[in-house]
Amino acid sequence: MKIFFIILALLLSQAYAQTTPQTIELAKTIPIADVHMHTYQQNPRSATWWLEMMDTNGVKWGGAVGDYREDVQAALGKRYIPAVGQPEFFKVYFKEGPSGLADPENETFKNLYARSEKLFAEGKIKGFGEFHTDNHTSGNPRIRRQIRTDNPAMRNFYSIANKYGGFIQIHAESDSNFEKDILSLSKDFPQTTTVLAHCLSSNSARDIATLLSQRKNIVCELSSKGLVHVKRLNIPRPPQAFDAWGLNSDWKKLIETYPDQVMLGSDSCCGLEESYSEIINELRTQVLPYLSSEIMDKVANKNAIRIFKLELN
Repeated sequence: MKIFFIILALLLSQAYAQTTPQTIELAKTIPIADVHMHTYQQNPRSATWWLEMMDTNGVKWGGAVGDYREDVQAALGKRYIPAVGQPEFFKVYFKEGPSGLADPENETFKNLYARSEKLFAEGKIKGFGEFHTDNHTSGNPRIRRQIRTDNPAMRNFYSIANKYGGFIQIHAESDSNFEKDILSLSKDFPQTTTVLAHCLSSNSARDIATLLSQRKNIVCELSSKGLVHVKRLNIPRPPQAFDAWGLNSDWKKLIETYPDQVMLGSDSCCGLEESYSEIINELRTQVLPYLSSEIMDKVANKNAIRIFKLELN
């Protein structure tokens, strides 16, 4: 029996990263930028509720996914990372189907192009998203689709973001077409930062490394890759990057190799708002303590401060 536990410990040490007392303590209090914080317009929590949740959990900044809410912007001020586009993206999909998402002449998109130009110029938004271009095996079956990410409608979004040094957050799955498309878009629009939601819907750190290694303006965030989402949403798969045992060693290696291109997110979507504190605690206990103090600082907030041009006060 003793030999069994020794072997088990060795196997786990190979599969998971290790913490230190210092990193455990730092992870408890380090300020976090939540770059996948949904504050929906439909059936919304109040702006005050979001402010209280952020303050309770040491989240200094939040947003980077639609819906854009002026009341949240007023309440959070410079702590808000405002983005537009997700409601319109869903509206087009439900009305026109996947083909509509590639049509730049769609009236909903044309109105969004004009509105976003105005909001960018006024300094009220920083980017677009979350756009689901390929979620054909992830997420609610009702919203699943698979389109080419490099399409005429998306190129218009990239062009607008590029003009203002903005970002586009994309939910996608990894395959050769997506890799080709995102590398092409990031090359043609060098001032646009592509944020890959959930560091792609994949349990393979190699999938995301392939992209991060080729473009500095491609980054990702680690939301919904742990046990909370799997349990609360009854997702039929194991956690993809971290769980009660800690941070998977492959994902730790990814973060250490590309420390300037990985961030944190909660993705408290789909009725998970009540689990917000649990999600943030999961990041503080199952991701951050397994990183060095310097890299932890980047992943928790410094990368987001740089990428989204956030203010410290």
